[in-house]
Amino acid sequence: MSADADDAEVSDPSPAIPPAWLSALVRDVDQAFAVTGAATPGWDDPHPDRSALEEEYSRCSDPGKYRILDARADAWCEVLARQGLAHVTNARGARWMDGVRDPDAWWRVRQLNPSTPGGLTLHLASTLVDGQPFGVDVGVSAATRPAVHLGSVPDCGCDACDSGSAELLDVLDGWILSVAAGGVVHARSDAASISRTAEGGWQADGMGWLESWLDASSPVPRGVRRWIGSPWHVHAH
Repeated sequence: MSADADDAEVSDPSPAIPPAWLSALVRDVDQAFAVTGAATPGWDDPHPDRSALEEEYSRCSDPGKYRILDARADAWCEVLARQGLAHVTNARGARWMDGVRDPDAWWRVRQLNPSTPGGLTLHLASTLVDGQPFGVDVGVSAATRPAVHLGSVPDCGCDACDSGSAELLDVLDGWILSVAAGGVVHARSDAASISRTAEGGWQADGMGWLESWLDASSPVPRGVRRWIGSPWHVHAH
């Protein structure tokens, strides 16, 4: 199954209230998802009251269920295009920086170019595992920065790591919202990287990273590159 680095560090942000335009956007996506996700039902956490069984770590009993994530991506693309916030195109490209798989392990890639000048470009790559549709890789690029991998949903598809579809959909939404909200979404040096997640959180890997790399008001340290963009909504503050 797909996986990110096991030693990545992740913050546990306190609850935050997203801007009103982002909350409205999610409500519209939920409505579109009722249609795009009609054939990909969700499922409850299979381990609400117990630890995973040892044998669950080596199997994925129903990989097809993760196509719900591609259906959610469809809903996002539909809403963002309909509202004029992004132009959606099908794209194939080179391997992303920090990518967890080669492009031939994607069965389709959607590139969302924001209508707002200076916004970051979002990449949603629907993945293949054992030749079958699986989850979604999320990437971001800028006019002067190549596409870089932000996260994979799910980050592991084994039965033991399954916590239900609701959490996975929240993770996918969070990555998309982070890019749409603007600001510094990703920063990296030769030895470390850090990405902004939903509601003020972050995910980092490597040695020597600083959370301040994601602060647009802080100077860029020597040797650090940042992926920074404008909000996708013209009235966003």
